[in-house]
Amino acid sequence: MAFKKVAIAGATGNLGPSIVNELVNQGFEVTVLSSSGKTSGLPSAIKVVKVDYSSQDSVISALRGQEAFVSAIPKHEEQPALIDAAIAAGVQRFIPSEFGSNIVGNEKVRALPVFGGKVKTQDYLRAKQDQISYTLITNGLFLDWAINLGWVVNLKGKTEINDNGDSVHSFTLLSDIGKAVAGVLNNPEETKNRGVYVQTVALSQTQALKIAQKVKPEFKAETESVDLGEVEKNAYAELSKQNGDIGSAMLNFIKISIFREGYGNLWTDKNDNELLGVKGLSESELEDLIAKSF
Repeated sequence: MAFKKVAIAGATGNLGPSIVNELVNQGFEVTVLSSSGKTSGLPSAIKVVKVDYSSQDSVISALRGQEAFVSAIPKHEEQPALIDAAIAAGVQRFIPSEFGSNIVGNEKVRALPVFGGKVKTQDYLRAKQDQISYTLITNGLFLDWAINLGWVVNLKGKTEINDNGDSVHSFTLLSDIGKAVAGVLNNPEETKNRGVYVQTVALSQTQALKIAQKVKPEFKAETESVDLGEVEKNAYAELSKQNGDIGSAMLNFIKISIFREGYGNLWTDKNDNELLGVKGLSESELEDLIAKSF
């Protein structure tokens, strides 16, 4: 039977609103946990509970009566405490703040320093699965976010071609990640204690550039080749420095997990789109998306 009473932490970040909107649209009873009590931009149908995340009792109290708990918090290493609170409150399913690269199925990705908090959370959930079930959602880079930032194709400047521009990778719209969360909650047995994969489109940077030129013929693509092997080496070098640029290094590790060959960043043949209710984009819809991003 589907879970209907759902709590979410991190509802006002980059991804949280898309999850909340889809859950509300599909008729879930959504409770947003908020340390500030501010939920501007979220649907009026939600219930808001102000919590003190430094107090386990406060989080437990907020979670009582909930069937599932979705975490979209940015500080992934803080999730084991949320898992303990969910267990104490009687929550049945925990969906952690995974929502990205293939940490579930690729050891090279798991080893990247930027994902330490996610790996810790995965391991903790596996150790606690006799007390609470879990689902790990892998969706790759957010497609709409990536286009706006120029990571797949830069519509306003020079596109960095990562290694081989012909390599195809899985990307997912924010709205489709919301659908994937709803799909997990609607199919609790089929998604229990495992990773699920979702994608809106499988796309290469070369394909994205061709689409950009098709929808806007006057677009002149400027490109620059990037060796991700060198990027990875330099990122580790930054970590070893006393005053290294940690933020830049971590961002580069994310880029490596998305674009570098051998990092399990394509799951066209093994995704759970059909189960989770994610249709993806047709070629014409992808063209429209890129055209609107200019």
